[in-house]
Amino acid sequence: MDRTRHRAHIAGTLSYTRNPLAYAGLVTGWLLHFRGRNFFDGTNEAAIRTYRRLSTDQLLEVLRRDTPRAVPPGWSRPLPLMGVASLPKYATFGHLADVVLPRDCFMHRYDIGRATGVYVPRDPTDADVVAQVVRDLGLAWTGPAFVLRLSGTGVGEWQVRAGTPDDAALVTLDSVDYLRHLSGRAVSPDLFAGTPESVRGQLRDARVLIAAHASAVHSPALVEQMARAGPLLT
Repeated sequence: MDRTRHRAHIAGTLSYTRNPLAYAGLVTGWLLHFRGRNFFDGTNEAAIRTYRRLSTDQLLEVLRRDTPRAVPPGWSRPLPLMGVASLPKYATFGHLADVVLPRDCFMHRYDIGRATGVYVPRDPTDADVVAQVVRDLGLAWTGPAFVLRLSGTGVGEWQVRAGTPDDAALVTLDSVDYLRHLSGRAVSPDLFAGTPESVRGQLRDARVLIAAHASAVHSPALVEQMARAGPLLT
């Protein structure tokens, strides 16, 4: 059931990405069937309701068909989203399509893998998503300089804060586990057990905008820094 919900959610996302007017149908579904939910959760449930009756094969076919076409038309890109679903107030539909949705799909791939116990093959785009999220983490970071070494998909090493001294703390984490944490998802309580104490608290408290979500936590500094930096994925 979890994997079906994840896939149905992504199918709905692909639909309104290529045709933003289709989002009006999700809003209608929210008002008719899920009015007790907040805007974001209600429209997500409306998308899931649209696709839930499809078989697994049918749903996968929808994803294969719509993924290459999930490019927003030019007229929709500058449309302001006005902070919907706790997105930054500067976010436009183009920002949602270029930055947030690739991250959201990245996370749902691994959510589905965890729900089914199936290995998730790495994709070349994973490295772009991981690097972009680390960049946003660095832009908002106010603690001591450190070196972040991520293993797994999107493997890499980054200096967080310019001018990292030679004796900066080295933090080694699994990339998917840490991105799950940054998105606000539940992770193992031992995730930070081996990290240096000097940065452990801020690493644990950090959040990065990975998916639009009404309950997501974003620091004001991160929102402003992201506004100035702009997207890397286009």
